[in-house]
Amino acid sequence: MTAPRRLGAAAAGLILAATLLPAQELTLSAGAGGFFPSRDYRTYYGGSTVLAGDVWLRLKGALGFATGVTVLSDRGTALGLGEAVDYPLRFRRTSIPLLVFYELKARPFAVRLGAGAAYHVFRETWPTVDLDYRGHAVSPRVGLTVSAAVVGRMSIFSSAAYEPIRAGADSPAGRNKHIGGFQVLGGLLFRVFSR
Repeated sequence: MTAPRRLGAAAAGLILAATLLPAQELTLSAGAGGFFPSRDYRTYYGGSTVLAGDVWLRLKGALGFATGVTVLSDRGTALGLGEAVDYPLRFRRTSIPLLVFYELKARPFAVRLGAGAAYHVFRETWPTVDLDYRGHAVSPRVGLTVSAAVVGRMSIFSSAAYEPIRAGADSPAGRNKHIGGFQVLGGLLFRVFSR
């Protein structure tokens, strides 16, 4: 079984197990924000806009599980080695995090501290020279989310997360590139149910 299938099976198993456990709260979140990457990434692309959607399942007590999808897409430029030519680049990364979190509540606020791993699929294309690199990686992920109840089941949130992601040595730059970094998001949380 390939790494993507193993991680997909693990994610599906985690979600199934979480739904069978005595869940106390199910929350959906959607947000957008900025990606503040490593120097390797900034060299080619600068910063990015990130979009994310997550599912938060809190169990009995303060522990819970979270998963979702994070997407970033960028355009940049690479300088030709020894040439006065610039090469346009495109980069896209889709990430699926699997986290365990601990929630602290002081109404109307809630703080969630999370840690786990994320599976990343990325693609870099150089359209003018017909280069296309696809890769995947698994990295650790840590994060902090602070939310505040607004009205009814709706809350606003702000979050920060860090992921040290490495691209493969066979990437167009010819070495292990650090393409991870910090992401800071803001958005809305909707509580589907709470017991």
